[in-house]
Amino acid sequence: MTEHVPQRDETSTAASRTFCVLPWIHLSTTVDGVWGRCCFDTTNDYDHYYRESDEPRFALDPDAIGCLPQSRFAATEPSRAMSLTEAFNSPALRRTRLQMLSGERPRACQSCFGQEDLGVESHRNLMNREFADRVDVHQLIARTHADGQLEEFPFYLDLRFGNTCNLSCIMCSFPISSRLGAGRTPAWATAHIDPYRDDDELWETLRANCHRVRHLYIAGGEPFLQRGHLRLLDLLVNAGAAPDIALHYNSNLTVLPNGIFEILGRFKSVLLAASCDGTGDLFETIRAGAKWPVFVANLRQAREHVKVWLDVTVQRDNVGALRELLDFALAEHVPLRLENILQYPEHLSIRVLTDAEKTAHHVSLGQLARYCADRGMPDLVRQLRRVDDYMLA
Repeated sequence: MTEHVPQRDETSTAASRTFCVLPWIHLSTTVDGVWGRCCFDTTNDYDHYYRESDEPRFALDPDAIGCLPQSRFAATEPSRAMSLTEAFNSPALRRTRLQMLSGERPRACQSCFGQEDLGVESHRNLMNREFADRVDVHQLIARTHADGQLEEFPFYLDLRFGNTCNLSCIMCSFPISSRLGAGRTPAWATAHIDPYRDDDELWETLRANCHRVRHLYIAGGEPFLQRGHLRLLDLLVNAGAAPDIALHYNSNLTVLPNGIFEILGRFKSVLLAASCDGTGDLFETIRAGAKWPVFVANLRQAREHVKVWLDVTVQRDNVGALRELLDFALAEHVPLRLENILQYPEHLSIRVLTDAEKTAHHVSLGQLARYCADRGMPDLVRQLRRVDDYMLA
């Protein structure tokens, strides 16, 4: 029988600086079929392959978890193709758990630790806070074996069923959006990527374990254009699992399939994070291909059925327009979220602004924070200060 590690106090000084709940409860995927510790896993950055004129050898980072059998990476490294359950206890993920428990910083998590070193709240901090009251961390650690194995099924999944998308957002890149690949991909590649459609083992695993799932994060591409996403909803509804599952979407909200809200109404809860980085012309410039009147109409329809917030990718071109976004959000009676601060591409980051621009934005962010404080919006004050801290770090 495999020995269990002694129960540890994850609030100790060493562990609190490195522990993240996600490796114990979560798996994510990329649009081209790579398993990830989360969507910020730095071992999953392979966009450069798609810029090669000749077909490259699709090799995974040595510290990556692995890939789905239908991905390009599996053809090059078949030994690293794995199912969902295998990925959750892959050598890389087991190693990550042990590193975190030992007070080490996993290399794959450098995005979060880099932000924390700048004094900025990271995704790790946010997730630990999000699940603090939902997960018994002590019990999870107690059930973790000495080799890092955990005999559980990840109840929180981040699934991205391919890259089908109708927009060419200025901060996005191929392969994340098929629109960005249309007419611009090298001869060996196709604009549309979907390694999930024919993965029978994945679909059978989801069917067999759907009653153990509690949280689903669905992104893209654009999820409301993904056939796999709609297929998953049908699977969960037909299996009777939907009433126990909370759905969280990240959508550009420019398309809404017929009957979608009737289906979503079967689930425990639905949160729709609508990507919105500006109003009017600024919105259409950043989210190239989108039409502001269409977005507004869909937003108003969606908020009648599900919880909606405006999810802003804070970047160079919109950091000075956050007041306009807040005014729009207040007028539409939807929350505004500023947690997603752009890091890449670097030329769009607020950290590359000139000193004069940073000084001006520092003043305006402070004014906006005071405006929010006066109106009883403390969490938005926290988010604005986080944006300011990141810009000035």
